[in-house]
Amino acid sequence: MEYKTKFEAPKNILDAIPDGESILWKGKPSLWGFSWNLFGLKWIAAYLFILLMVSIVRVFVSDFYTAFFVDFLPFFSSGVFASIILFGLAAVQTFSTVYVITEKRVIIKTGAALSFLISMPFKKIKGINLQKRRGSIGTISFELFSEKRVPYTSCWPSVRPWKFKKTQPAFSCVGSVDNVATILRKTAMTGNISFQERKQNVNYGSEIEQQI
Repeated sequence: MEYKTKFEAPKNILDAIPDGESILWKGKPSLWGFSWNLFGLKWIAAYLFILLMVSIVRVFVSDFYTAFFVDFLPFFSSGVFASIILFGLAAVQTFSTVYVITEKRVIIKTGAALSFLISMPFKKIKGINLQKRRGSIGTISFELFSEKRVPYTSCWPSVRPWKFKKTQPAFSCVGSVDNVATILRKTAMTGNISFQERKQNVNYGSEIEQQI
């Protein structure tokens, strides 16, 4: 049996669970994690910080009116406006995304305007990768045995970043990720599934991959 995908997902994700299967975990992405890591708020925050530093320096080489009202305020306002839009998009995406773990499968429902659902039996999962971020947020991605390609754009942002050729669906930016990983780890022990943990280095943002 291959994994299943649906471009017209049921409104209630419970309808995608076969009779007799128990739900081990059900959740959604973290809104802050989605907006900060996947919708680019961290880059806008960096841009605003650099803009503020440059504007402070500009005060000493030009008059206050030019430094603030010409060089700083228009760009700062546009950055704040862009942040509000991106945060709103992240909120809509978070609201429409649901992740489920049952005894036999993993289910991902994503998409606001066009919903997309993928149901992956554990016997079709080759490996599970955990990438921890700051705090208790993290992303758990699933490497599949099947050669059937998962559409990256349809599944985004619930995918492992930069895996375009062989898309890996993912629980993106979930809170209390260690608890979710523990549930998956126990389930993975029943089959031939490798579990890898990728920890984010706090100082440099690099990733260290560890086989568990």
